[in-house]
Amino acid sequence: MLSGNYNFQYIDWQHAPIGNENFEHVGNLVTNIISPTVTIGLTNYINLSYQQIFGIRSMNWMSDENSNHHRDEHSLQDFLNANGSAIGDAIFNLKYLLTNTGNTNGSRIFLGAGLVIPSNSVLTSNPFSQNDDDTYDDHRHFSLSDGCYKSNLELQFYIKNMTKKRYIPTFYGFTLNYKSPLSESKYGYKASKTIVGVSSMLFATKLKKNWQPKGLSLGLAFINTSDAFWDGKKAPNSKSEFIMPTIGLIFSQKDKGSFSINLKYVKDNSLLPEDAPNANIESFEVSLGYRKTLKYFIPWINP
Repeated sequence: MLSGNYNFQYIDWQHAPIGNENFEHVGNLVTNIISPTVTIGLTNYINLSYQQIFGIRSMNWMSDENSNHHRDEHSLQDFLNANGSAIGDAIFNLKYLLTNTGNTNGSRIFLGAGLVIPSNSVLTSNPFSQNDDDTYDDHRHFSLSDGCYKSNLELQFYIKNMTKKRYIPTFYGFTLNYKSPLSESKYGYKASKTIVGVSSMLFATKLKKNWQPKGLSLGLAFINTSDAFWDGKKAPNSKSEFIMPTIGLIFSQKDKGSFSINLKYVKDNSLLPEDAPNANIESFEVSLGYRKTLKYFIPWINP
C-alpha cells in the first residue's frame, strides 16, 4: 500500500521581553511536512511500513528589533547551532493484526512496534545556554529532527458498524502511541517521552457522486510529553499536556484510492520552544492524506 500525508501548521506567537531584549517578541512559525509511506504485507497478519519525513520550518520575525532568539530564517539553512536539511526522520513500524472481522460488524485491533531514525536536520548545541553576563549568543530553536533514536509502541482499537443511519458512526475507536528516546543525540539532547492518544469517529455521508465526501470524521487527540534535557539540564517548555480537537472529510473512489482533509486547532504555550514570559500561542493545522492499496504481490514474500 502507498500512502502519503501533507501537513501544514501555522503557529502564531508572541511573548513579553526576555533577557536584555526589552521589547515585545512576536512572529509565526510555519511548518510544511510531506510524509510518504510504503506498507508491505509480510503475511495475512503482519505488515511492515517505512515512512520518510521531508519538510521545511520557517520563522517569520515580525519586529524591526534585532534579537538573538529570533529572525527570518528556515530549516534548510545551516546556522550557528543548527544543521539545515529538507530530510527529517525515518520511521519503521511492524504491526500485527490481532483481530479483524472483515466486512462485518466487529473489532480491528493492531499491535505495533517500531524505530525512529533521526536525520541530520538538528540543533547542534543548547539554545537555552546563557553567557556569564546573562546574555545569549545568536541561536535557533527549531529543526526537523531532534537527533534521537526512539522506540515506538502502538495500539489501535477500532469498531466497524454496518449501520445505515447517518448519525451513528460506521467506524470508531482509538490509537495509542508511545515514543521513548533510546539515547541522547550526539549533541547532548535527550528528547521527551511522548504519549499520543487519538479517539475518532467516522460517519458515512451516504453521498454518491465522485466529488462528494463519503465520510465525516470527528476526533480528539491527547498529547503528553515529559521533560526533555540539554546536557543533563531540563529544557524549558518541553513538558506539556494538551488536547487537540480535529474535524475532517474523506473522499474515496474504488479504483483511485481515498483522499482526506483534516483541520486541527490548539492553544497551548508549550508550543513555543523557549522559556518566555507571558506567552500567547495559537496553532492551526491542515492535513491532507492519500491512500491506495496496490494489487501487487512481491514474489519472494508471496510465492
